[in-house]
Amino acid sequence: MRRSNLRRLGFATLSVIMATAAVSTAAHAEPDTGTIAGHLTYQGVPVVNALVYAIGAGSNSAQTDATGAYSITDLPPGDYQVEFSASGHPTQLAYGATDWGQAALIPVTAGATTTVDDSLLPYGTISGRLADGDGNGVAVSVEARSDDGLNSWAWASDGNFTLGVFPGTYRVHFMVERGGDQWAYGSRTEAGSALIEVAAGQTVTVNDTLLPTGSVAGRITAADGTPAAGITVDVVATDGASGAWPVTTDENGEYRADLVFAGDWRLRLRRPSGLEQWYPNVWTEQDAGTFSVAAGAVTTIDQQLLGTGSIAGRYTDANGQGVADVSLSVFASSGDQLPIWGSTGSDGSYSLPEVPAGSFVLQFQEPSGNQQFYRGKTTFAEADRIAVTNGVTATADDVRLPTGSLTISVRDGLTGSPLTEFSGDVAGRSFSTTTGSAVVEDVRIGAYPGWVYVEGYTGGDFTATVTAGQNSTVEVVLYPYAKLRTKVLDRRTGRPVADVCVFPVRPKQVALGDGCERTDASGQIELRLSAGKYQLFALPIEHNGLGAQWVGPNGGTGLPQEAKTFTLVAGQTKTVAPIRLDRAGTITGKVTSTTGQPLEYGSVRVVDEGFNVGGGYGGEAIAEDGTYRIDWLGPYQWPLLFKAQDHAPQWSGRVGNRLDATTVKVQSGKTTRYGYRMAPGTEVTVQIPGVLYSGFIVMENAVTGDVAGGGWAWVSDAEGATFRVLGPQKVKVRWDDSTGWHWYGGADRDHATVLSVPNTASKVYVLD
Repeated sequence: MRRSNLRRLGFATLSVIMATAAVSTAAHAEPDTGTIAGHLTYQGVPVVNALVYAIGAGSNSAQTDATGAYSITDLPPGDYQVEFSASGHPTQLAYGATDWGQAALIPVTAGATTTVDDSLLPYGTISGRLADGDGNGVAVSVEARSDDGLNSWAWASDGNFTLGVFPGTYRVHFMVERGGDQWAYGSRTEAGSALIEVAAGQTVTVNDTLLPTGSVAGRITAADGTPAAGITVDVVATDGASGAWPVTTDENGEYRADLVFAGDWRLRLRRPSGLEQWYPNVWTEQDAGTFSVAAGAVTTIDQQLLGTGSIAGRYTDANGQGVADVSLSVFASSGDQLPIWGSTGSDGSYSLPEVPAGSFVLQFQEPSGNQQFYRGKTTFAEADRIAVTNGVTATADDVRLPTGSLTISVRDGLTGSPLTEFSGDVAGRSFSTTTGSAVVEDVRIGAYPGWVYVEGYTGGDFTATVTAGQNSTVEVVLYPYAKLRTKVLDRRTGRPVADVCVFPVRPKQVALGDGCERTDASGQIELRLSAGKYQLFALPIEHNGLGAQWVGPNGGTGLPQEAKTFTLVAGQTKTVAPIRLDRAGTITGKVTSTTGQPLEYGSVRVVDEGFNVGGGYGGEAIAEDGTYRIDWLGPYQWPLLFKAQDHAPQWSGRVGNRLDATTVKVQSGKTTRYGYRMAPGTEVTVQIPGVLYSGFIVMENAVTGDVAGGGWAWVSDAEGATFRVLGPQKVKVRWDDSTGWHWYGGADRDHATVLSVPNTASKVYVLD
């Protein structure tokens, strides 16, 4: 679902900006620019005074005249998209598009006029009024939001609004001026809002009453008791809903936030430096308390700013010369970043005037991309900690680590010939060349992952070690793609089938990524792959009654272990027998939890997705009532993978190994029912002290390689990553940091250490 970043924008102001832009076009185009001109109509009638925008290689705008004509001049040559904004109508783009992704690219040529005629699409109207409890209109920005991304906005200074919308289903969102957000009818959240159907030519009335509000007021003082002016005060919701409008303390340290919805709230104070604290005088939201706001009443919350110390110092090179324009970030020892930033001056000096008392890590980031941690360390885990005391300035000088350079070359692994044209990235620096050699200068010493790209070749990952004052050479060996060609046919009719995704899957990495190569109109497809062994999973997107399958030796199958394995050789093309699709059947049912809790963010899959990829292929979402429906499966035995928030991934039969899963029989044209109760699994915490600062930690089934669970590690030696794994299960552990994926106990998956996850409430693993 697309979300708008527009928040409380004054639509009256926006209209002035647009009107100003509309009359800013020059009278005559320059010879090196072009023009877009045309007519805009609605049901054959000219549309008058519509604003037309051309956005692309440049931008400009115009307004339609009495005949619906417009002309946008002074456009640099290139491709453009054209937007039409007419009073009462939803905004649309040429030609007849409702969003930017569908809009046509309009070429503009210097000295020429490109004609773009368009007609406004049929529309409906949502109109109404937002009033307070006394019946007075409320100044508000109003959004009609569709789950399909068809959104419209309007500004209502007196609460009365009219929105032109394309036919569809909408939720109405009220963004109250200097207040909070609510949704029709009377909901604080989008989830609790009403669905409003609008047909072409129809006007739907949506009147709503502002939820009861009160005010929050008080006085903020500094640590020494004097008034604290210029402090931003945020009234923050406790339920994830939007908060109230931020306010700022005056010269007396006083503030007042009105139009705060009645209920429980938190209070956040933000200093001009960016440092935050929470009510009641604590540093983190985790420790924050709540207070209640009553309708029609003023809740008084006074706060005193917590005491701070400071950090100051100088960042120099090895010769003692200051290094300017170096950015500084501050991290707590736990790994959480504080909203405190600074930069060095021309002599390399810096000052961070407000830092809480405690132990911190300082990071220096140079404009070149080189970074280091205090003092002269390359990783967070190794960094020296800085002790800060209230009222005291801690001195933290640092010396820039030595640098070296890299020279990168690439050769063909089959012929040994150098490849002269390539591009890539290493140590956060991009490079490209057509001469066969790329030099990356001024790189901080250390080891870095990198990659190169050459058209027609696969691979490209490498590791480079930079030595102080030296140029290090790196030769990357690439191999030409192997190609696999096949075509997809309807088994019953023998006709080719277009728009079938054919996924190449490694036998020990049975998961689908976020890419989908599709068959063309003739049913043919060519996959470019690294050399190695693959299985194929075919998934019709527009299936028309055809079912997905793993490609087996003699037809389709629902079991990846029965799929045929194809061996591909670098630089060679392999043509395999056509994939023949059978008629589809359906599996449906209801998924519940053994805890009785509703399931959130759940899905039922026949093939897992790559960890943290979320491509969406191979499964269907679990609805709010727990039901699911997969209607695109071939007539075979299928194992089902169940996933949901706060539950371990698990296969049908409640096992972690898909080879042991209970399979569900699908029959062509028929529906099979399969209900399932999900077990929460074991809450697993994995810590890798002194090795991993932050990154993903994943447990995989030791036999199949299926993801058994995973999560984000926030710190190196404290919290680690916590997630759920179905026990009992044998697993292997891998983690991802800034240098790539690593395996616990071995150089690769085959040599990694096997761990046991018990069927218990929780289990902590400290891996060293």
